[in-house]
Amino acid sequence: MFNMLSLIENKQQKNTHKKLNLREIEKYYKEDKKEFLIGLEYERLSLDKKTLKNAPYESLEKIIKHFASISSWELICDNKTIIGAFDSDGTSISLEPGCQLEISFAPKKDIFSIQSRAEKIIKLLDKIADVYNVVFVGYGISPVSLPDDIELLEKRRYQIMNNYMPKCRYGELAPKMMRQTAGIQINIDYKDSNDAFLKLKFFNLIMPFMMGLCANSPFEANKMSDKTSLRANVWRYTGQERCNCFYKNIFKGVLASKNIFKNYISEILNVPMIFIERDNKMIEFSGKINFKEFLKYGYKAHQATMEDYILQQSLCFPDVRLKKYIEIRNHDSSDIEMALSLCAFYKGLSNCDIKKVLSKLEFLKLEKIEEYNKEIIFKGLNYRINNKIDGWSVVATLFRYAKANLSARERVYLEPILNILKTRKTKADLIIDADIKTAKELIQFLY
Repeated sequence: MFNMLSLIENKQQKNTHKKLNLREIEKYYKEDKKEFLIGLEYERLSLDKKTLKNAPYESLEKIIKHFASISSWELICDNKTIIGAFDSDGTSISLEPGCQLEISFAPKKDIFSIQSRAEKIIKLLDKIADVYNVVFVGYGISPVSLPDDIELLEKRRYQIMNNYMPKCRYGELAPKMMRQTAGIQINIDYKDSNDAFLKLKFFNLIMPFMMGLCANSPFEANKMSDKTSLRANVWRYTGQERCNCFYKNIFKGVLASKNIFKNYISEILNVPMIFIERDNKMIEFSGKINFKEFLKYGYKAHQATMEDYILQQSLCFPDVRLKKYIEIRNHDSSDIEMALSLCAFYKGLSNCDIKKVLSKLEFLKLEKIEEYNKEIIFKGLNYRINNKIDGWSVVATLFRYAKANLSARERVYLEPILNILKTRKTKADLIIDADIKTAKELIQFLY
């Protein structure tokens, strides 16, 4: 959601306030890569162990300071507010707006390296959290607390976003997104414009079905809903101009793959701006102009910089986001085994002949992904495309390609997804079948 990689990128661009041009922006996406890595950003809800309401900031601050002290990590602060900590290798922990805790793992070549790091960090965090009566839960949405019950983290950008985003078209659930939701994000490298085009198109096409596979949030406010993923539904109403797949037209045309970076940039430039930062101060735009206008005319004596563009793209939240790598974002939080399984799944898919897989899935249409997403939120993978092929068949096809393009050592990480396919029951399906009545029953069921 709001990750450490973006923070580091922004810091690297500090004090480079020269006038920006489109060629410089395009160059940002064309950075040469010596090796192809995979990254994981893993959010969990921070809950009070007794009430299962969202844990207060004061408790999370103590946990972060305690963890940083033991691990010799450096604290991350926003003014006087401690918002996270990071290690020298680029791994970090950070707080989301509702005090959800995200672990952003430094990109690695193999899943085993991520697992080894994850197990140590999670074990220590959970042990420390227990001391402060907090439990970290891999679930998609707060099971008890609603937005009005959750104090927003005192971070300047969150306050600005909180004021602006609910006023956007279809942005009414932005307060829930910020305060209540937790997800899993997988980051995948690309080698050139053609590879970026294929992966961006492919991952967008399959995203609704992967969301359905990971559905793990049918229960909220101490009651069951009619949805398999309340978290995914929240993202549908967090701002039409910057969420879902607002840029899907960039895949059209014979030169689309050649111009993928230029076309994607054009879409980001058309998104209304929220704020920029100058000399540690926030300059609010509140959607008055878009980045294209800012680039051309400036705003209140401020000219656009590369730092501003990097911030602008981080304030756009499509299900699949293009940066110097591709972020695949629309998965409910779950246990770390499922998160690692997703890493392996996407790594396998990235290694396969994507054109061949797309030909097998030619019945999927980009112009219908919002429809797929909406239907699967309610029906799960039982949803049938054109009343014929169900979501289970789509994921099973993807699984075969993913498995075939992994080493024997990494195929073992696919086990959690294989079990879901064998039983045709997602976490959401199991929670619904268990007839959960209270948040306490939900947590006992999950753990």
